[in-house]
Amino acid sequence: MRCPLCVFLPLELLAPSARAQQAPATFAELVESAGTILAGRVLEVREEPHPQYPYLIVTRVTLTVERAFKGEIKGRSFTFFQIGGSKTFRPFHLPGYREGEEVVLFLYPESRYGLTSPVAGAAGKFRIFQDPQTKRRMVVNGFDNWGLFDGSLALSTAERALLARHERGPIAYEALAALIARWVNASR
Repeated sequence: MRCPLCVFLPLELLAPSARAQQAPATFAELVESAGTILAGRVLEVREEPHPQYPYLIVTRVTLTVERAFKGEIKGRSFTFFQIGGSKTFRPFHLPGYREGEEVVLFLYPESRYGLTSPVAGAAGKFRIFQDPQTKRRMVVNGFDNWGLFDGSLALSTAERALLARHERGPIAYEALAALIARWVNASR
């Protein structure tokens, strides 16, 4: 007889993923829903069986941490497990990762099975890149930052000026980092 856990475990593991289908998310939703927020470079991406449930394929992602904004991040390295493979089965709304890629991640709190994923799927993963003209570091999420600053945000005058004309597209990494730090500190 099959174990009932074998039937219901995959459904529970996908529960945070169901919320992600409502993406894109606002900045406030990303910060409030995230258990961990960090910026870093992807060191390693591996598809492997879950340590406790070998029939379940997960992607193990290890990053070098440039900056930790929220959560328990010890040291310069951070590893998390996301449901689905990097090459085979990956839920359509969850982002993939490339070694060497620079990112800002807003990750859900880890589940009791040790899994997490970006808040609102592709909305919670920002790619960091250098603007070829200005040489500034910029960030953009999987929705081209569309709707990121919608809603009522308590912003400083400088932040309001920065975001007043922003509807979609890349924004400066330092501006996003400052905004994240301020929001995380204000919520403590």
